[in-house]
Amino acid sequence: MKNNIIYYIMTYIMFLYPPFIYFLVMINFENMNDRSAWITGVFANIAFVLITTGVLLVLSYKKILPKPEKDERNHFIFGYIGNAAVFLYTYQYMMNIEKLVSVFSLVLILVLAYKFLVSKQISFKEIFISSIIFSAIDYIIIIFSGNTLLSGVASFTAAEMIIYQILFNLAIIYTIVLYVFKLYKNHQWSILRFVLIGFIVICLAMLYIDDTQDEFILTFVILAVFTWLIDIIMRLIRKEFKVYDLAFYARIIMLTVVFVMIKEMDLYRFNNFNLGQMYLLIAIFYVTAFSDIIMNISPHKQRELELNLSVIDYVKWLYKPVVSRYKDVLVVSQNMDIEHDLTKLGRKVIKRQGLEDLQNIDVNAISFVILYSDKPDEIENIVKLFSKLKVCVISPVLLTNPLLKTGFTDFKYFVYSV
Repeated sequence: MKNNIIYYIMTYIMFLYPPFIYFLVMINFENMNDRSAWITGVFANIAFVLITTGVLLVLSYKKILPKPEKDERNHFIFGYIGNAAVFLYTYQYMMNIEKLVSVFSLVLILVLAYKFLVSKQISFKEIFISSIIFSAIDYIIIIFSGNTLLSGVASFTAAEMIIYQILFNLAIIYTIVLYVFKLYKNHQWSILRFVLIGFIVICLAMLYIDDTQDEFILTFVILAVFTWLIDIIMRLIRKEFKVYDLAFYARIIMLTVVFVMIKEMDLYRFNNFNLGQMYLLIAIFYVTAFSDIIMNISPHKQRELELNLSVIDYVKWLYKPVVSRYKDVLVVSQNMDIEHDLTKLGRKVIKRQGLEDLQNIDVNAISFVILYSDKPDEIENIVKLFSKLKVCVISPVLLTNPLLKTGFTDFKYFVYSV
């Protein structure tokens, strides 16, 4: 079976069509009014989506590509939803629907669509919770004042202002608690990073105690930036820089900005509505989304191993960098009635009973191999047969073999990586 990754690539490329078309329209049709621009954008966007779908269908009909299976079809439906959401976000002011849609509500729709169509679970929990909280605040402004984010100063009554400020401050407190927790749990710490935090804390403390000491504050700002750059350089030189380090820096910077804005906007008081408050929420939301996505897609995401993991949870944890929904998982077992649920490990789980049953397997379509066996000879033969793939061995007995590097048991099975 061929790898169907082209379907997944085109799914997410459809997200890019609306802004791409928007700029083409703005460049080539300068004299258009808003209505003409978004109507042109609608037809152009539909044309791009239909062409994409049509080309893939023709290629699959001519057997140049394999026919899309359920997972590919679900991804394409998600792509259509994502395309529509990005279109509404791009053209919301031209279409005068900014009171109905916002970046928060549209992202919430995408997270839910991803859950039901792709992952079957909430994959981006930070984005999910933040979307709900920030959408509520955004729509409260619209309901109370009739104004949107870019409409200017909102007109609140005294009671409405109190409700809004309470919710806004709760959102800020939630952000601080979330970021501190994520920094502590999900990121690697070093002496340089502790020094960086120390300089930032000194700057913030002076800002709150005596903000007239500009020279003192700026000195520690420069020291903090210098330490940050040294940390980046050291990680690059040592080849320790990981994708999720970007999330660490983004969270640190955003957390610092939040504490500065609390001071500058007197957020601990019940002031009148300040447009800067909504800008702060949007900045927090984008940084949260960026950090959550980076931490989820990074193959080196740090996770703690819990001792109460099941066998299948341990396999998913151990082989997360190679498990792919774009490829199949090969399971070799004499007993086809496997009690562990392997269905979410790959696009499809292929079961075979032994070496004689593996002759027509396309190695390029396999992400990795799971072998249920207590026979060292069989293990070695399978490893030789699939020398380019990762192999996981699950056995009811304790095995001693130089090939087996890691052992884990849930008191019934042992799990080894090869």
